Amino acid sequence: MCSSETCRGMKRFSSADTVVFWWYICCCWLLPAVYGTNFASSLMKMQWKLPKLFKYDDFDECRKGNPRFQYCIVQAVIRPNESSDIWHNISLLSANPLNFPHDHLERGICLHDCLRRVFPVEQLEIDQMEILASNDELRLDYLSRCVNMELEASHQLQTSASILHCLSEENFLSSFGLADQCFLGMVIALVLLVGVATVRDCKGSDSKYDQLIQPFSLPHNINKLLNTAKSDGSLPHLEGLRALFMLVIILVHSSLPFIRMPLNNPEDMESQTNHLTFPIWNSGNTHMITFFFALGGMVLAVSFLSQIERSPTVDFRFLLKKLLNRLARLVPAYAFVIFYQATLFKRTKQRPHAARFNDYCSEYWWTNLLFINNYVHLDEPCMKFGWYLGADFQLFLIGMAIMTLIWKFPKTKKACIGVVVFVSFWVPGYVIYVEKLDATMMFSMRHALTELREYDFFEKFYTPGHINAGSYFFGMIAGNLYHHISQNKLHSSAELYLSKVLYVFLTVLFFLNGFLVMLPSIPQKKPSLFLSIYGSALKAIFGIGHGILFLYFGFKTNSMSVAFLQHPILRVMGRLSYSIYIVQYAVIYTIYSNMSIPTTYSGFNLIFVTSAVLFMSFLSGAILHLVVEVPCATVLKKAIDGKLDIGSRKISKKLL
Repeated sequence: MCSSETCRGMKRFSSADTVVFWWYICCCWLLPAVYGTNFASSLMKMQWKLPKLFKYDDFDECRKGNPRFQYCIVQAVIRPNESSDIWHNISLLSANPLNFPHDHLERGICLHDCLRRVFPVEQLEIDQMEILASNDELRLDYLSRCVNMELEASHQLQTSASILHCLSEENFLSSFGLADQCFLGMVIALVLLVGVATVRDCKGSDSKYDQLIQPFSLPHNINKLLNTAKSDGSLPHLEGLRALFMLVIILVHSSLPFIRMPLNNPEDMESQTNHLTFPIWNSGNTHMITFFFALGGMVLAVSFLSQIERSPTVDFRFLLKKLLNRLARLVPAYAFVIFYQATLFKRTKQRPHAARFNDYCSEYWWTNLLFINNYVHLDEPCMKFGWYLGADFQLFLIGMAIMTLIWKFPKTKKACIGVVVFVSFWVPGYVIYVEKLDATMMFSMRHALTELREYDFFEKFYTPGHINAGSYFFGMIAGNLYHHISQNKLHSSAELYLSKVLYVFLTVLFFLNGFLVMLPSIPQKKPSLFLSIYGSALKAIFGIGHGILFLYFGFKTNSMSVAFLQHPILRVMGRLSYSIYIVQYAVIYTIYSNMSIPTTYSGFNLIFVTSAVLFMSFLSGAILHLVVEVPCATVLKKAIDGKLDIGSRKISKKLL
């Protein structure tokens, strides 16, 4: 049920507001996430004559009843053959970066079956499997023969083959190491703690240890999660926006791995990436993360100014307390998921194609916990999506320093705003020019197949904190404006002004983003001043737009859109968004790693997989939120505030 205020807002909604809201959400964000329509392309008609990009023997049949089985993934690069028309078609398709490299074939081969194709049955001995298991060169020779026999018979072509990896029974017999046992022990201890806390809470027990135990009570945390009677802050609609954009993020992330899967119909995906409007949707996906940076900046500014009003003292203790409170909320759940990624996660991926979804948390977990993973080991990431948390934390520290400077020296406010606006435009443009980058992330199938790990734009422009500072700064400016307007009771004039500004923003966004359709056809020699200016403006408009959107809905109290954003369901989803974000990596890659291959890229499969990802992400995220994030943050924050007592004994004098 909605509150009386919410219901009244829904009755007095403005159709214009609703159109603006849904135009922005659907056209700018949801369409890129669900965009899956297959478009015809005359270039694709030749593909039925070409060798299949992906061909896999049945893995389960290979393993069944064969303890000496070996199943290998082989990459076969077609050798040029100028006398072959098929080779010319392969070259033509491969030259387009929007297509798969059609000269690189992938084969999943059961070695036992391969040997039967190479040798007569009477010559095949069981001992040969054991010999091949220890002789990589001989094994590659036999696998190459199998691939070339097939390709020569079907297309009169030859390949140079290499083994990507092989699976044998040994991969399924590995024992639990010390780290795995520690994680399992921690999970068991956590389950017991939650069980004890739940029982004691239901019985109404009052013990000197309850301040440590009671935060882990499941009913207590569920009630806390579902209690939406009071706002979490002065901008409850931000939780709704956070929830909606988190849904879009998961939809996008859950569909992207299809690119890296062995497909029966890669031509259908290519027809999509070759469509005229694809650069627009790709830009939406690329700049979607600016929403969360802008949101973080606005929340920081509003929270800082609100706390200053209650206690107008900014010193080292105040700043350290804010930092520790943030770490108390972020680190426990993050560390728990990283520990899982470094231990048991690898045991969920025991299919031939699972190696393409490698994770490096067992080696580089420390880059995440130090929040530097957006700069360090980007090519071998622990929790690939975790780069955002590193960048956001770095910008939080910078934002705190700026807000403190403005508060200590009010006369510097205009100068600080001028500097951050200049930096927001200049830094991205400078990096594009100096590093000779494109104006925005341009889609390339080869980069997508390697998860962007070899793409300069991703490493030098997409993930660094200093490049994303502009979006964070625009959010901070929006937060300061919100506080100023609220303090001076300028709501009515702000509402009218922001409505006009939002329409102007949508128009500018339409033209800037729409220009991407023509950009690939415009030759630009790098470094290019034009690309530098255009790329900087394109990135900035998204950050500015999100700030305008936050303000617009912050002062529109009598509209259906705001009432919708403040709905209890969305606010609950918003509270779960952090835990959902950090578990989605494991959920998505576990599902894809265990799919049957080759799979078919289709609307039905896309909906099926994304639905499974959404369900499992929300379920896992809710459990993580209730069992780890909330209770650990509660205990740690009590310790930080010096309120953690055990009976008559204080565990801690005030830490700060």
